Amino acid sequence: MRSLILDDDKDVCEYIGSVLQESGVDYEIFLDPLEALAGMNGGKYDFAFVDINLPNMDGLSFSRRFKAKFPDADIIFITGYGDYDKAVQAIKIGAYDFIEKAFRRLDITMCVARLMEKRRLCQDQKRMAVLEFANDLTLELMHELRNPLAAIGGFAKLIYSRDYPAEKLKQYTKIIFEESVRLEKGLNEVLVHLKAGAAKTRTREVRDGKDSSRR
Repeated sequence: MRSLILDDDKDVCEYIGSVLQESGVDYEIFLDPLEALAGMNGGKYDFAFVDINLPNMDGLSFSRRFKAKFPDADIIFITGYGDYDKAVQAIKIGAYDFIEKAFRRLDITMCVARLMEKRRLCQDQKRMAVLEFANDLTLELMHELRNPLAAIGGFAKLIYSRDYPAEKLKQYTKIIFEESVRLEKGLNEVLVHLKAGAAKTRTREVRDGKDSSRR
């Protein structure tokens, strides 16, 4: 996992970073929101710790732009005394959690643990969706292929088991040919789906690999 840390207090950033490091999370520190916007093009972030009160741009404005670029990322706001109204606004833009100054190491550790559990559940849901899609595709394939296979087998058996006049054989052969074309078309459609899924998987693996190499 990878996190962005944005606070104009370097000590706060480094404190959060040290806890993230203990949790096995890579991170980048920024002290200014404009610098963060300019420098966060190096890869994907899973979440961000963002101070609500920042110079040059407040944390809420920055977070809107951050979420536009990384819609799946979660935001944990760093709040201080008297930030209640801003915290309410943060909820409206999809804040995941808050930590109040002065927070403890345990506060950050528990927050990251909840984020990791959330990510794990999301991955499980994605895997279940893939399995359901594969199951639906298999059932559809079985249904689509059963009829042409039965027709090909049935008419081939007729031709093999008895002597038929040439006209009849031609008719049966035509049916077998048409059903084989139908069968091939169904298999090609399945192949297209499988290739598309494999291409998406390779693209995701390459992207994740690039993200890892930047850490």
